[in-house]
Amino acid sequence: MVIVFVIDNYKNLSNGTNITAYRFTEALKKLGHEIRIVSNDVVGQDIYTLKTRHIPIVSYVAKKQGVTFSKPNKKVLEEALQGADIVHLITPWKTSKMALKIAKKMNIPVTTAFHVPPESIIYGAKLRFLNWPLKGMLYRRFRRFFKNVKHVHCPSSLTAAKLKSYQYPNQFHVISNGVSCDFKYFEPQKDKEHFNIIAIGRFAHEKRQEIIIKAIGKSQYRDKIILTLAGIGPTKDRLVQLAKRLKVNVEFGFYSKDDLIEKISQQDLYIHASDIEIEGISCLEAIACGRVPLIANAKNSASVQFVLDERSLFAPGDVEDLKEKMEYWLTNDQERHKMELEYAKSSEKYSLLNSVNRFEDMVREAIVDHKNNLLATSKRGKPIRKTIKKGRVEKTLTTAFYYIVVPLLMAYNKAYLKAKINNKHHLKKIKGGAVIVSNHVHTLDSVMSGLAAFPKKVVFTAIKANFKKPVVGQIVRALGTVPTPESITENRIFFNELSKKARNGKFIHFFPEGELIEGDKNIRQFKRGAFKLAVESSVPIVPIRINIQERRNSKNKIKERMIVNIGKPIFPDYTLSPKRALESLKFETEEAMNKLLN
Repeated sequence: MVIVFVIDNYKNLSNGTNITAYRFTEALKKLGHEIRIVSNDVVGQDIYTLKTRHIPIVSYVAKKQGVTFSKPNKKVLEEALQGADIVHLITPWKTSKMALKIAKKMNIPVTTAFHVPPESIIYGAKLRFLNWPLKGMLYRRFRRFFKNVKHVHCPSSLTAAKLKSYQYPNQFHVISNGVSCDFKYFEPQKDKEHFNIIAIGRFAHEKRQEIIIKAIGKSQYRDKIILTLAGIGPTKDRLVQLAKRLKVNVEFGFYSKDDLIEKISQQDLYIHASDIEIEGISCLEAIACGRVPLIANAKNSASVQFVLDERSLFAPGDVEDLKEKMEYWLTNDQERHKMELEYAKSSEKYSLLNSVNRFEDMVREAIVDHKNNLLATSKRGKPIRKTIKKGRVEKTLTTAFYYIVVPLLMAYNKAYLKAKINNKHHLKKIKGGAVIVSNHVHTLDSVMSGLAAFPKKVVFTAIKANFKKPVVGQIVRALGTVPTPESITENRIFFNELSKKARNGKFIHFFPEGELIEGDKNIRQFKRGAFKLAVESSVPIVPIRINIQERRNSKNKIKERMIVNIGKPIFPDYTLSPKRALESLKFETEEAMNKLLN
C-alpha cells in the first residue's frame, strides 16, 4: 500500500507522538509499504516538506514544549497524495484539515489518530485554573475535525472512553503505540553503593517530575539514591533548582535509543509521576526492560493500565505516598527481582510489530468502508441506500407517524397488555447511539423495545417478507423500518449506512435470533449482524429479554403478561481486532440475555 502520513513537527523525536509516528513508518516500510511523510522543516526521501507556520502567542508557548506547526500548501499535499491508497492524519491542525479536504476530492480514504489530549494543551499553556471549561471546549472543537473521519487510532482504552464520553461519532481502534523489540529484559547492573531510579519524559508541568525529587528529598535513602531524569523541556531549570535545594542527586540527559536502553538496564526502579498520559510509551519501554514501575494513579493517565498490583501505584501528587512505596521496593530486593520478570513478560502484548499489524488491519478496513461508500452512491447502490437512508419528506412523515403511534401503543399497553418494562434507565443513560437486541417471542415484542426507548426514536430492522404482509407491511414501512439484506451488495450498503446512523446517535433494533417463535422461553443461537454493527460503530449493545408470564385472573382463566427486562449496555472491546471483538461481544450478550430472566 501507499500510505501518506500527515504530521506536524516530524523531525522532533522528543515526544511520544512523533516517536510513534517514526517507528510506525519505519516498521511499515520493512513490511513492504510505500510510506510518504508530509511535515514541516524536514527533508529526505519520500518526505514532502512544508514551511513552519507561525501563530501569534500559540507558537511561542508551543515551541517551549518542543512543538511547531506546519503551514499547509495545497500543491505539496496534492503531490504527496497522488496515487496514495490511504492518508493517515496524526495531528489535528490546519495541514491535516486541508489534507482531509484534498483526499476527499481525490477520492482517497482517510484515517486519523488521537494523540493530542486537550488536558496536555491546558497544562502546557499554564491554564489549569480554567481546566473545566477549556477541556470541554477543546474536546468539542476537536470533534468538528474527527467527525469527518470514521476510523480513529486511540493509543489506549482511556483515550477511546474519553472520546466516547464526548460523543465522538467514530469507530475506535485501541492500538498501543508499541514497544520496540530492542527494549527487552536486562538483569540490573547492580550498584552496591547506590540505588538507581529513572524517570523518562518531557520536562513539562503535567509530567510532575518535581514530585519524584521531593519524595527522594524526604527519603531515608536520599544520600544513596541517584535519580536520572531523561528528557528535555521547559521545566528543566526549575527541576535543577529544586534538586539543588533538596540536595537530591539528579542526572539530567537526553539519550539516543541505544544509550537509553543501557541507562535503563542500570536502574533499580522506574517512576512515572505524570498527571496526563495518553499511553506512556516511555513507561512501557522501561517495563519491557524489566524495571518495576511506580505509577501515579491519575484519572487522566493511561499508564495505570500497565500496573500488575497496588504496590506499583501511588496517589497522584502525593509525595509521602510515593516515598513509602519507593522505599518498599528499594528495601525488598527479592520481591523486586521477582516482579521485574513479571513486568517484562506483561509488556509482550504491547510489541511494536503487533501494533503495526493492527494498524494495517485498521487502514484496510477503512479502504473497504470507502469502497462501500462509493457503492452506496453508485447507480446500482442508490435504490438500496434509499431503503435505509430515507429522503427528507419520507423521513419527516415516518418520524411524525412514529411519535403518533408509539404514545397510542403506550396507552394500549397500560390499558390492555399490562406489559411491565424494567430498568428503562439503562437506555436513558446512554449518550449517543446503541444497538438494541431482544429475543423474538411475541408479535408485539418490537413494540416493547420502542416503548422502552421512548421518547428516543428506534430504527427497526425487519425481513423483507414483513413489508409484503397486508396492513402490517404498511405499518412497518410507515415506521421507517429498514429491510435486512438478502444479497452481498445489500449487505455492504446495509451495514455501511446503519453504522453512520448508530455513530450519529441513533438506536438500531435487531432480533439476533432471526425468526419469531411464539412464547419460546429459551435464548436461541444469535446471528452476527447486530454485533458486527456495534463493533463497526463503537456503540454498545443493549440486551432486552422479553419473558411471557402466565397468571390466573379472578375468573381462574390463564392470562399472559409480558415482562420486559432491559440489561446494562455492553461495549465492544476496542483493544481487540474487529473479528475477535464481535465474537467477544456476542458471547457477553448471550450470557447477559440468559441472566435476564424474570
